[in-house]
Amino acid sequence: MADVIARASALLRNSSFAIWLLQLWNRSWLTRVLVIWAATRLVSTALFFWAASTQGPSPWSFSGHPGYFDFLNIWDVEWYHRIFDYGIGHTPGYSVILPTNPDGSVQQNSWAFMPGFPLLVRGLTLLTAGAIPWRVLAPTVSLVLSFALAVMIYKLFALKFEEGVALWGLTLFGFWATSPVLQAGYAETLGLLFLTGGLYYLIQHRYLLAVPWLVGLSITRPGMVSFAAMLFGMWIVRWFKHRNGQVFFTNTERWQLGGLAVFSGFLGLAWPIFAWIVTGRMDAYTATELAWRYSGANAHLVLMDGWFGIGNLLLGPHWGWAFVVFAVGLGVWVQFSKSVRKLGNELRLWNGAYFLYLLLVFNPQSSTFRILMPAFPLFAALAFKTRNLSPTSKWFVLVFMTITQMVWLAICWVFVNPDYTPP
Repeated sequence: MADVIARASALLRNSSFAIWLLQLWNRSWLTRVLVIWAATRLVSTALFFWAASTQGPSPWSFSGHPGYFDFLNIWDVEWYHRIFDYGIGHTPGYSVILPTNPDGSVQQNSWAFMPGFPLLVRGLTLLTAGAIPWRVLAPTVSLVLSFALAVMIYKLFALKFEEGVALWGLTLFGFWATSPVLQAGYAETLGLLFLTGGLYYLIQHRYLLAVPWLVGLSITRPGMVSFAAMLFGMWIVRWFKHRNGQVFFTNTERWQLGGLAVFSGFLGLAWPIFAWIVTGRMDAYTATELAWRYSGANAHLVLMDGWFGIGNLLLGPHWGWAFVVFAVGLGVWVQFSKSVRKLGNELRLWNGAYFLYLLLVFNPQSSTFRILMPAFPLFAALAFKTRNLSPTSKWFVLVFMTITQMVWLAICWVFVNPDYTPP
């Protein structure tokens, strides 16, 4: 058997196809990025087909075993599809009057989802004269954008690390448990693309070039307030370093960075303010978000309540605080670990600000692994830490991460009634 395998390997090495692959790989960094990312998408696509074969009847398909595109148009994709179809001023799009329960509490509705991604798909639909329906176009747009995202992530990682580490970090991100969502009709791919572009220019202190990316992010995914916090942190760090003679923080840069921080804070509030203007209700956005967490007319946002709630659920009411202490301690340990310090102040500030944002307002549940994706610079740190692993060990890592994708799809994406584990 070993002799057969050896002969097959030799034949592959000497084949024209293998030679073509090697030439393709050696052509440029861009080719290597695209080849790696194509491999990650092939794996995720295969796993989607596998998961679809296990899907039984669901609210989105009357019979089991849906086709590929049908299977990619479930869960939150339905909300984006409603926005795509109805826009502002209509139900079930962005309703002028918030839907409420008999007790006055706000029901789940589209205001929790920002319009950037469905607007992009709507524009492409107009360009194609409606020839491609949402169910096909939305996941296709996400898939195509994911290649642009891969290029930007590599360019961002390459600012801090050598090419091998940057490529390995991109590979790890592409095999992350929730990476299949990057080719579904979710806003994650577009949001991460805007985020990566913003970070890419901020790290180089080219603040004005970051503005369009941040504007796009503000209408695509929530969390811009954490970006504003990061920018204020950058201003303080650079000011102290200037005082200590470590950097030269010019007056022009002070005004640009400070102005961008304030502008980002405004962008973080723009969508809630817009929801208030359209609906006439000041808490339209927060009340809608809370509809996924609480029931009852007296529901209101309490900072860190979600973390204490999950702690009480896991450890009981007397020890729930220990879970919060553990989560905070883990975040602090990650931020100050040796490999994460290699990311530099800007990326560490972003991760810290985003973790703080999640700690204050997020409700930990099955979507946590997807929600953590904006902290993707950590994959560069992980790549640096594991850069000296043998090729065999790296393959074992990728096999393990592929298994985590299977577990995530089986638990979170495949619908089993009653289902309390959304992706």
